[in-house]
Amino acid sequence: MKSQTAKRLYKKAKYGPAANKNIRAILRKELLTNFGFEHMFLMADVLIDRFLEIVQEADVIGGHLEPFQTVVYGYDKLKKFEFARRSGNLHLRPARVNIVTAEEIARLRDGAGLPQLRGEMAVRILKEAYAQNAILSFADVGLVMCQVPACVAHLVRWYREAHPGEFLPHCGSVLDMGPTRSHKREAVLLYLQGHLTSEIARQIQHAPEDVDRYIYDYQRVIELTQEGQSVNQISFLANMRPHVVKEHIALWKEFEAMKQVESSSPPPDKEKEKDNTTEKI
Repeated sequence: MKSQTAKRLYKKAKYGPAANKNIRAILRKELLTNFGFEHMFLMADVLIDRFLEIVQEADVIGGHLEPFQTVVYGYDKLKKFEFARRSGNLHLRPARVNIVTAEEIARLRDGAGLPQLRGEMAVRILKEAYAQNAILSFADVGLVMCQVPACVAHLVRWYREAHPGEFLPHCGSVLDMGPTRSHKREAVLLYLQGHLTSEIARQIQHAPEDVDRYIYDYQRVIELTQEGQSVNQISFLANMRPHVVKEHIALWKEFEAMKQVESSSPPPDKEKEKDNTTEKI
């Protein structure tokens, strides 16, 4: 029995140091010696586990990059429903995108002009990242293409005009960030007309969580407006930008005006009865 214990202790002393020669041991030593975790071993291990998970999630290379490929970081589509209002609070996710594809190079070789392809390339980069659950901004795409964000926005608008009804994923359309077109108006109008969240999500090609957020924001703004709060006060209380608050208020007034018009006009049956009475007279 003693010999077995001695043998086990010998092997532990012999091979233990080798087992601890890894990134986990480096991080543990750093936390314990330089960051005040001397007596918080469990907390240090929890932090290390999370750090290593983040590093693993961020490793999208998984091998060598193909020619004309690069890695960009966008906002995490899987964690965008946490109602974060500022870009600094959103989770990031890496994605591998093609600066130019073999097909696009072939089209250039066959005579297509680069200006003609830029719009398609910008949209492709947005879609490639979105397929990997990363939401890019026009600034992100602009850095990949060496274009200013305003130019990318113009390219995307040009593409949308040629492909109406196609969903183009970017920070404006998915996260309502920036001055791009949002689906708030369509979502809220459909909600006020009695449509269910699932129906609205299907019509505007958004996740149900997005629709619920649009509706919640609208209801919050209108409640505060009816209480007599100003735009700046609502912006502070609801954690929204003033222009978004104004959009909700304008939509509310528009819908109220629509209801007044509908209530003032007689129903079709009443109009028929009135016409029949006039004819008899």
